[in-house]
Amino acid sequence: MTPTLLGRWETRLLLFATAGSLVTAIFGLIFHDFKTPFLVLAYVLLFGFGWDAVYQLLITYRWDQDWPTFFQVLAAIWEAAFLWLLLRTVGLPGLKPGPTGGQFIWHYTFVWLSVFVISQGPLRTFFVGWRYRGGEWL
Repeated sequence: MTPTLLGRWETRLLLFATAGSLVTAIFGLIFHDFKTPFLVLAYVLLFGFGWDAVYQLLITYRWDQDWPTFFQVLAAIWEAAFLWLLLRTVGLPGLKPGPTGGQFIWHYTFVWLSVFVISQGPLRTFFVGWRYRGGEWL
């Protein structure tokens, strides 16, 4: 499937609202703080919408206009590094002092893995039409 930009946004929003929120709630229980993990999730979602526009532009330069799995992993690493850099240098509203490095890495990793696994398996299996509409839901 080659997603459209709207498909990327809709899928990101759906997966973060479901799997991402569930994982984040678990981390909120573990850290005894729900505000920080959910704010981090919101910032990942917000910046992700911008990154999706960049990724959509980049795939137009590939001969098959596809975004292989390896690129998804690199994008996840880049997005995490970018957000962490913002957190530690300029800060983000509502995240003072913010999560520790360990909390951020574990939380980000588990959210990303849950979203990745669901998008690569169950989503493609149970929502076949989603694949043929470029990832668009509505």
